[in-house]
Amino acid sequence: MSLLASIKNIYLTFGTKTIFKNASLSISTGDRIGLLGLNGKGKSTLFKILSGDVVPDHHTPPFEFNKARGDGDENKRFTMFYIPQELPVRGHEDVTIRDYFFVFYPELKEHYENALDEFERLHGWDLIQDYESYLKYFNHEDLDKKISELSGGEQKKILLSLGLSSIANLILWDEPTNHLDIETIKLFEDELNSTQKAFMLITHDRFLLSKLTRRILHIQQGRIEAFEGSYTDYLTFLEQSEKAKQSLLTKLKNNLDREQAWMRQGVKARRTRSKKRVEDFLDLKNKVSTIKSEAKRTMDLTLQKSGRQTKVLVDFKDMDFQYSKEKVLFSGITGEIHKGNKIGLLGANGVGKTTLLKLIKGDIEPTGGKLKTADNLQIQYFSQKRDELDIDMTPYQLLGDGNDFVPLPDGSKKHVHSYFESFLFDRDDIHRPLKTFSGGEKSRLQLAFNLTKAGDILIFDEPTNDLDLETINILEEKLAEFSGAVILISHDRAFLATVTNKIWLIDEQKLQNFEGGYEQVSPYLDALEMERELKDTAPAAPVVAPAPVVAAPVVAKPVNNKNKFRIDAIYAEIESNEEKTKVIQDKIAGLDYSKAKDASNPALKILTDAQKTLEDRLQALYQELETLES
Repeated sequence: MSLLASIKNIYLTFGTKTIFKNASLSISTGDRIGLLGLNGKGKSTLFKILSGDVVPDHHTPPFEFNKARGDGDENKRFTMFYIPQELPVRGHEDVTIRDYFFVFYPELKEHYENALDEFERLHGWDLIQDYESYLKYFNHEDLDKKISELSGGEQKKILLSLGLSSIANLILWDEPTNHLDIETIKLFEDELNSTQKAFMLITHDRFLLSKLTRRILHIQQGRIEAFEGSYTDYLTFLEQSEKAKQSLLTKLKNNLDREQAWMRQGVKARRTRSKKRVEDFLDLKNKVSTIKSEAKRTMDLTLQKSGRQTKVLVDFKDMDFQYSKEKVLFSGITGEIHKGNKIGLLGANGVGKTTLLKLIKGDIEPTGGKLKTADNLQIQYFSQKRDELDIDMTPYQLLGDGNDFVPLPDGSKKHVHSYFESFLFDRDDIHRPLKTFSGGEKSRLQLAFNLTKAGDILIFDEPTNDLDLETINILEEKLAEFSGAVILISHDRAFLATVTNKIWLIDEQKLQNFEGGYEQVSPYLDALEMERELKDTAPAAPVVAPAPVVAAPVVAKPVNNKNKFRIDAIYAEIESNEEKTKVIQDKIAGLDYSKAKDASNPALKILTDAQKTLEDRLQALYQELETLES
């Protein structure tokens, strides 16, 4: 692989906060990079430096940004395309999905209106065609719909389409899977896995990192540490490195204790003060402090339970809910929530996940059936929005309400500085306004704020959005330990697989209940997705040409254009369906009956039915092809 770009001597501070200190990195053609680091430590800022939106501080030695020219080879020249976390909407509310392309390509808009030759030279037509093709791939059918009318997930699909259609040699993806459902994430994953372009990925989705990345960059202590290998390899390296640091720290601490005892004896007891030994003591003290700061920090996250002994917390039977006769969400659904249940609530966007949570919380009433909750049930709902946070406040004001101590649900108190630091923040940041914190830091602050409250049921709506991987790992450990009930709406497959022991799936106005976590249920979910895809793409009945009235020798005529296009389409459909058949066969072979008998049996039925559907379709396609070619 040839070098695309290299950056040296990055120094950057915001006020008193140091982001980068003599950092450097290199990027080669075809690189698949995962960018890691705590929130607020410079991941998005590094993207902005690469895109030219942020200029590092003047320093000696000076900042260097070397870009490959390619020497006539466009594939080796440094070109970059940046996909931000959120779709820029302000000022573009009335722009349609189709025309939003030009928001990211303003120079092409000018050429499109005034210089079509230049527009074509810059691959404008190809870019537009690929952009609209990806929009349809992600189920955007009405391209004349205005941006302001779209949900967060629909807006995110526009960003995916822009990034995947780009012809740049380096694509920067900043949290591309936020607000997306699992089905769309899998589509995106497949596309990114097949690309030949270099990309750098900021994401908390460990499935994406594990499957797609071949190189890891980790921002720590103002520097960018590079690791050659997959995300899984990097986790193994970190574990070994952490053990080595802890072992060294223990040894150095023992030496430090001895030297501190010597220092405390006083000059008279030692008669003479050894200058060299004092210097060594100070060096040792600094070394211990440095290694402690580099060692893995743990977040002191305690989920407060209410102490309730009741086993069944929520029970609903034959429950209906509809907003109107035309909009029925649930019909005769049944379920229970017990202490210790860790429920993953799944379903496509708009099927009623949030409505079901509102019913459980008591915000709305069922329109039919029964719903019963335990007396004085305490439910804590953690929204994916940052509604509780006043951005003009400081963490000191938010957490301590102006006091030095934070009251906790068990009756104890903790100093506001210690509580703030226990959520992986630096003490010096406690008086910074919240508006200066990154999105991920605000998420961590919201956890700190909300988790001072006790609950029988904790409900999390997309809890991993904007969180860094360190915080997610700790949160999932604490959720697994929590003795109350937890309900999760999440697109993070690794998070669901780690935490859940039960899955609720809302599909076609019904609630399917699976005993077992996400990993056990995923074969069934894959089978449902395959079945739905086959239904959505079912072809019309083949058109058979009528028999000729007069049976006479006919001179062969060239195939007309209409038939030629159809023949080409049939070959493409046959190839696609044969690939799907292979996928189904692999899924059937991969079913694990030892772990998920209840989930795998229906999965096997759906997969074999899908296989039969594909075989019938292939037979019809071959028959139509034979008719047209004859």
